[in-house]
Amino acid sequence: MPDVTVNGVRLHYLDKGEGPAIVLVHGFQSSTFAFHPIIDRLAESFRVLALDLRGHGDSERPAGPYRIQDFSDDVLALIDALGLKRVDYMGQSMGGRTGTLFGVEHGDRLNRLMLVSSSAGPPSGDYRMHFEGLLAQAGREGMAAIFDSENYQSRVPPQLREGELARELRERFLKNTPKTYAATANALFTMPDLVGRLGEIGAPTWVCHGGNDAGPLEFSDVYLEGVPTCRRVIIAGSGHHPIWDNTDRFMDEVGAFLAEFPVG
Repeated sequence: MPDVTVNGVRLHYLDKGEGPAIVLVHGFQSSTFAFHPIIDRLAESFRVLALDLRGHGDSERPAGPYRIQDFSDDVLALIDALGLKRVDYMGQSMGGRTGTLFGVEHGDRLNRLMLVSSSAGPPSGDYRMHFEGLLAQAGREGMAAIFDSENYQSRVPPQLREGELARELRERFLKNTPKTYAATANALFTMPDLVGRLGEIGAPTWVCHGGNDAGPLEFSDVYLEGVPTCRRVIIAGSGHHPIWDNTDRFMDEVGAFLAEFPVG
């Protein structure tokens, strides 16, 4: 897995497969591991570029605070550094927030945009309280306490709660620190409200939410109504991680969207 330095920050990314490029961007305090169930399947048809955002995974951890704008700028700089004119983009959770901004600002660099468990504005209500509670706990008790907390574990897919995959998830999560946690939480809390700008997204867009993902699910209709060319899927019984919760259904729906809007 190579590194590239962009915007003064060393970013780590996976590069697998051949074909048109698809960039995968993970969520809050996650890494490329978020896409583990689908990377090999995507690599059958695409050059998969799965990025560890600044402050995450094996990328550099510059001093914060971070912004969604920083993440979007890093994605643009990455595809520029790799000499790519246009890419497909899939973002999960905070990666979807990043993709929403990227789609508004850099639609000319996108073939298609796929947003998973995404929101078009900062978290609010109970969803914001979820992040605020974890942020406070990170400062008091450290990252291991966060990982083991009911607040965190309640959103972890069942297959990641025990066994080898659970151990890998824990190992990757503990690369985070209270400082990077706070720096990244700032990106969520200060995210611009993009609802009024969704009409500026020119790329065909696919939005996927889990039926049990209360916070982000509120934006499902918002995307469908606001993005000019938008397809929407809600996967019943899935939570915040439909990539893990129902991988086959997820990939079937991705395939149908890609087939409806072929490139070239």
